[in-house]
Amino acid sequence: MDNKFEEAADQIKKTFENFDTEEEIQAIQQTAKEAADVATDFIRKYPIQSVLGAAVIGFLLASVMKKK
Repeated sequence: MDNKFEEAADQIKKTFENFDTEEEIQAIQQTAKEAADVATDFIRKYPIQSVLGAAVIGFLLASVMKKK
């Protein structure tokens, strides 16, 4: 039975050794930055529509929260 636990521990260890967290975190950060840049560009290009859209979303969220 100890052998099964050792095998499982070795397999988990190998999995985490192959898992490069730093690279994945950097990729996620880069994607988030790109999404924020796109949102910023959209808001600058369409400021009135952005404010109206935010107001509508706020109204809908308030309505949903009020019902609960």
